[in-house]
Amino acid sequence: MKRSGSAIGITGIGAVTPAGWGMPAMMSCLRKGEALNTISLEGQGQRKAFRHRPVPKTNELTGLFRSPRLRRASPVSRYLSAAAFEALGQRDMNELCHSGFRLGIVVSCYTGCVNYSQRFYREVLDNPQTASPIIFPETVFNAPSSHLAALLSSAEINYTLVGDESQFLSAVELGVNWILDDGLDAVLIAAAEENNWLTAEGLSMFADSPVLGEGAAAVLLEPCESPHVEVELITEKLNYGHGQSRNDTLNAMRQKLPDTNSSDLLLEGINEGSLWDDFDGTKINVRETMGEGLGASVAWSCAAAAGFLESGEFNSALVSGSGMDQSCAAMILSSP
Repeated sequence: MKRSGSAIGITGIGAVTPAGWGMPAMMSCLRKGEALNTISLEGQGQRKAFRHRPVPKTNELTGLFRSPRLRRASPVSRYLSAAAFEALGQRDMNELCHSGFRLGIVVSCYTGCVNYSQRFYREVLDNPQTASPIIFPETVFNAPSSHLAALLSSAEINYTLVGDESQFLSAVELGVNWILDDGLDAVLIAAAEENNWLTAEGLSMFADSPVLGEGAAAVLLEPCESPHVEVELITEKLNYGHGQSRNDTLNAMRQKLPDTNSSDLLLEGINEGSLWDDFDGTKINVRETMGEGLGASVAWSCAAAAGFLESGEFNSALVSGSGMDQSCAAMILSSP
């Protein structure tokens, strides 16, 4: 993907996962290929315990977390902000947001600030007169992106996209379009999710109930002459249903790709069956290690793919962005 001769590249990556805070923790865990320990957390009332892989506690980001914007924020906003600031790296915040540099923000999520919604309903049941309208469920999806924009003092365009795991690739595509069509200098794409008994209970209704994970990931898109990681292709998003089964839709997604075996690395998606059995390169399934991160899962895969390419371990990577129940898409990254 090009703009005036410049390629659209991923110039920064960040992650928060059950493996720890930061890309090094995630990459080390994925290289080992071992599933993280699962914790059982008791449910509320008569609800059964749920299995999950939490983000470990840290004291390394106290400067960021002391910000008034995050002091009472839900964990999902903290994860998102930490991943985003890691993706931005050592950049001068004044240069990013006060010197005419146009930085857009796109955040994608599946369940989002579940803890905010839970708090709202609890307050309504306890005392409706004191329930805070700020955390009304229909608005909390925007809370993480709003917190991030406030931390960056950014007044540029800022979107939140709500959808299943595949929505992150739609967010990347939107960011690319903002650079190509609207002339933005860079776009920060991020996704985050938090553990909650309500989400876990919803997942338990599936026959193959996965272990719930949580965390965030972020990638920074910029036009570059010779990026270390280039966004080559994002396929059209295909929805499940409409007379076509999930398997048929996944196969149709694959048919929109060039020769998939020309890629060195595959980051697999969720419940894809035999879709990639004939793939000749290295295959990694982030969910097997980190747990089902919902909207963060494909974001982890994208950040991991970029991390492997940056390190020189692979020259190209294919991210299969299949969602749990809505749609699928795929993305090809390369290291020129």
